[in-house]
Amino acid sequence: MRRLQLAIPIIAASFAFYAHVLPASAAPDTSALINEALDQPVKLELNTVLPKAMATIGDKTGVKIEADPAVWELLPWGEQTNIKAKIENQTLRSALDAMARRLGLVTALKAQSVELQPMPALRRLGRRATDAELELLDLLARTPLGLASEKPTVEQLVDAVDQKRQQAKPEFAVEFRRRDVIDVNHPVFVARNATTYDALEALARETSATWYPWGKSVVVLPREAQVRNNQLGKTVNIRYNGVDIAQVLLELKRASGVDFEIEPGAIQRIPPESRNVSLILDNVTVADALETISGFTGLDWVVKGDGVYIWNQSAGGAGAGQDPVVGMVQMDNGMQVMIRRSTLPPDVREYIDQRVGKEIAKLREMMKDEGFKPSTKPATQPTQPATGQTNKDL
Repeated sequence: MRRLQLAIPIIAASFAFYAHVLPASAAPDTSALINEALDQPVKLELNTVLPKAMATIGDKTGVKIEADPAVWELLPWGEQTNIKAKIENQTLRSALDAMARRLGLVTALKAQSVELQPMPALRRLGRRATDAELELLDLLARTPLGLASEKPTVEQLVDAVDQKRQQAKPEFAVEFRRRDVIDVNHPVFVARNATTYDALEALARETSATWYPWGKSVVVLPREAQVRNNQLGKTVNIRYNGVDIAQVLLELKRASGVDFEIEPGAIQRIPPESRNVSLILDNVTVADALETISGFTGLDWVVKGDGVYIWNQSAGGAGAGQDPVVGMVQMDNGMQVMIRRSTLPPDVREYIDQRVGKEIAKLREMMKDEGFKPSTKPATQPTQPATGQTNKDL
């Protein structure tokens, strides 16, 4: 179990004040009272799992501590992460910030609580962090960069971070990937009192590059590559049985942790019979799930900036029937590739149509043997599906 140890000894403080800071009958928005409480000195000793530590802080200070659900997905041990801290003569704000930083988290003042949230760089990691990655984030967040210029170029900023890294922790490294597609001469505004973490975040806000910790390295790379590799590379295990496509996309958005921007009218142009999705996603990446959905619905997608843009391939609403996905193959390197009908030569398309036709015939025989009678008379259809059609239930 991970154990976080903090020692901030100075002098003791009383909790008598806090018992009355946040009365039970407080107004819905108590942020002003919480802010006042955060600036009071606190004496606290903790040695328990993080959720219990949060509850203890709330009980003794009157300030409710909550956590963004993503916190439990990104910490090495989730809700079993242990925290050991001794805090004396520090304000509650300083104590919470120090504890949060050691876990790759930040604090955010809400209407009725203080919420622990992942640092943006931790979110971009896209998986559970390791102890080394949390140590790296903590080091970056407490190391002043000390640049002479407030507007270094991307290359100058990355070099400065690397120099500070060498001075503080030589075992850590800085990797600048695909600098050929990044404008390394783009200026970045960095405050003179910025830490190395602040400077890297300025890089992520103001340029096409971004960064995240990986093992003992700071990885700087194009934003689109980070989104595709980390966020859309997350695996999901979900089953959909006749679920509206809008709900499916919302759940994939939450799973990936990036924004989905959908073209106005794109979902409305999907044929009604394709809007409800029946799909089993078993240890499938979000990117592969989007490809599968594209084959069923005609929705296409692309990584755009730090999110995903989704549009309808067919302005006329023909949807996936124009170029359906007919299968998926796994290559020798483990990559899974979706196969669209238009990429198949005529003889392969004919073979697939024949096989599908045989399977449909078998299903009809099973229906007959089981005495199944459809509620409505099916329309007359050819035994083999017409070119350009697919049956997503098979």
